[in-house]
Amino acid sequence: MPVYKYKAIDESGKAVQGVIDADSPKGATEKLKRQGVFLSSLREAKEGRSRSFNPFKGIKISELAVTTRQFSTLISAGLPLEASLSALSEQTEDAKLGQVLAQVKERVSEGSSLANALNEHNDIFSDLYINIVRAGEASGTLDIVLLRLADFLETQAALTSRVRGALIYPMFMFFIGGGVLFFTMTYVIPRIAKIFEESQSSLPLMTLILIKISDFLNNYILLILLFAIIIFFAAIRFNRTEKGKMFFDRLMLKVPVFGKLTSMVVISRFTRTLGTLLSSGIPLLDALEIGEAVMGNKVYGKTLEEVRVNVREGASLAQPLKESGVFPPLVTRMIAVGEQTGEMEAMLSKVADIYDQQVETMVSTLTSLLEPVMIVIIGAVMAFIVFAVLLPIFNLTSTIG
Repeated sequence: MPVYKYKAIDESGKAVQGVIDADSPKGATEKLKRQGVFLSSLREAKEGRSRSFNPFKGIKISELAVTTRQFSTLISAGLPLEASLSALSEQTEDAKLGQVLAQVKERVSEGSSLANALNEHNDIFSDLYINIVRAGEASGTLDIVLLRLADFLETQAALTSRVRGALIYPMFMFFIGGGVLFFTMTYVIPRIAKIFEESQSSLPLMTLILIKISDFLNNYILLILLFAIIIFFAAIRFNRTEKGKMFFDRLMLKVPVFGKLTSMVVISRFTRTLGTLLSSGIPLLDALEIGEAVMGNKVYGKTLEEVRVNVREGASLAQPLKESGVFPPLVTRMIAVGEQTGEMEAMLSKVADIYDQQVETMVSTLTSLLEPVMIVIIGAVMAFIVFAVLLPIFNLTSTIG
C-alpha cells in the first residue's frame, strides 16, 4: 500500500506533519479528515529510497536496534503508542523503516495490536521480535521488553560487525594478490615467453611449468570463467533447497577452524535468543520454536526441533541437548544448573557472553595469523615467478659470456 507524507492543521489550529498509508491520495485525504486533520499538502513517499546512501537492500540490524531503544524510551516516558510510532517514523534515518513504522501506526490506530501490526511486515521484524512484543503487550511491560530487544539486537549487530571487520583485511589481500597474479600470468608471462622462444635456448623446468600454466589460463580463461559461473549459480540454487541448505551447513561446520567459529556463533545466537525470549515471558516450547527459526544453521535447527519434541514429552532442556552431541558440555551443564536453580535466563545470558568472548578472541587470533600466512603464500608464488623468469636470463647471459 502506498505511503504519503502530509502537512496539515489539526482542530486546535496547530501545524502537524506525518506519514499515512492509503490506496490513493483521495483515500489518504479522507482518512485524515476522519481524524480531524485539515490537509495542506500531500505527496507520496517513494518506496525504498533511503535518506542516506545504502547499497544493500533491507534494514540494518543496528538501525533497528536504535529505533527499538528509542521506542522503549518513548513508551517508558508515558507517550501513547500511536504518538510514539508517529515520532519514530519521522525521525528514523532509514526511509524504508520510516514507511513501515507509519503503516504499523495506521494499523494500531485502526484497533490492531502492535504485535499483529508488526507481523504484517515479517520480512523486517523477525518472529523473535514479534513474539517478544506480543508478550510485552500481554503483560503490560512493553517498554521493558523493547529495552531487552534493543540490547539483544545491539549485541548481535556488534558481534556481526566484529566478525566482518576482522575479515576485511584478509579478503582485501586475497583479491588484490589474486588480481596481481592473474594479470602477471595472463599478460606479462606470455610476452616474456615469446622472448625465450626467439632465443631458442633450453629452458629450466620452473620456467616451463610457468609457461604451461600461463598458456592454460590464456587458452581456457573463458571456459574457466563459464564453468565457475555455472558452479556458482548451481550452488546458490541447490542451497535454496532444504537438502542443499543442510549439506552446506553441515559442510561449513566441518571446515577446519572456521567450522568451530561458525559453531560458536550459532550457539551464542541460540543461547542469547532463548534467554531473551524466556526473560520476556515466552513459554519454553514457544521459545525453542522461535529459536529454531533464528539459528541460521540447519544442522542445529534440526537438532533443536528434536530437542523441542523431547521437552514437550516431559524431558528437561539440558538432557536432550546433551544427548544430541551438537552442544558442548559447557552449554548443557550451565543450562542444567539454571534449571535446578530457577535462573535459566541468567545462565543462558552467561553462556552467550562466554561464547561472544570466545568468538572475538578466535577472530582476533585468526586475523593475526591469516595476514602473515597470506603474505607468505603470495610472496612464495611471486618468488617462484621471479626465479622462473630470471633463471633463463642468467643461463642466456652465461652462454653469451
